[in-house]
Amino acid sequence: MAFPVSPTNGQTATVNNIAYTYDSAKNAWTRQVITNIGLSGNIVTTSTTISTSTNTGALVIAGGAGINGRLNVGGNIVANSGVNSTSSTTGALVANGGLGISGNVFTAGWIVPTANLTQNLGTTTSWWNNFYGVSTQARYADLAENYQADSNYEPGTVLVFGGENEVTISTQSHNTAVAGVVSTNPAHLMNGALDGPNVVALALQGRVPCLVKGPVIKGTVLVSSDIIGTAEALNTTRFQPGCIIGKSLENIPDDSIKLIEVVVGRF
Repeated sequence: MAFPVSPTNGQTATVNNIAYTYDSAKNAWTRQVITNIGLSGNIVTTSTTISTSTNTGALVIAGGAGINGRLNVGGNIVANSGVNSTSSTTGALVANGGLGISGNVFTAGWIVPTANLTQNLGTTTSWWNNFYGVSTQARYADLAENYQADSNYEPGTVLVFGGENEVTISTQSHNTAVAGVVSTNPAHLMNGALDGPNVVALALQGRVPCLVKGPVIKGTVLVSSDIIGTAEALNTTRFQPGCIIGKSLENIPDDSIKLIEVVVGRF
């Protein structure tokens, strides 16, 4: 369909399924801006052209898009507004289904979840490449690395280098082969692609729960003990380089074994 001949100001026309409005002051047809979309199906666009002056083939949202289906975009999504609150989603892109984007997502605002979510960015088999930023923050408190272990050890267990694989459970007091403590919730996990039947995340730096035999006080230097998978206070007469696990962050007044927080990698 072609544009009407001799249009009047404000006249509308649809060409190739795109709505336009005639502006007599500019003597030009302008594409209508979508202020709100409510869909239970799909939006599909295959064009990828976008610049500062044109948004050809892009989905340009001045209002809000509430999408219950899947949004498949071969081009770009440009949100000119970015308000999102509990009472309204004016100018926000709200997708209750999935976003399949093969182009770029540009934002001048924040990307903020509506609550504390459990979803991940990427998966163990689908990785993002490099991350460029100024700083990061994490809820959890230790830096960990994946290792192949002899068994699926519980969080808080003291491990040493050795055994059939890379690490195994500690059984010797003041062992200089000590590797670290099995992490409960790593803030940053390295070697994430490691695969195998008994991959464990080993805390190398930071604070982490650990099985400790008392007595200890806050700041006590910890080493492996002769109790399997458990730390104890350093006996300075038995010190050897490499035997230190870290330092206690809690007190155990007697000789009981408790799961307490320790700081690993602080010698």
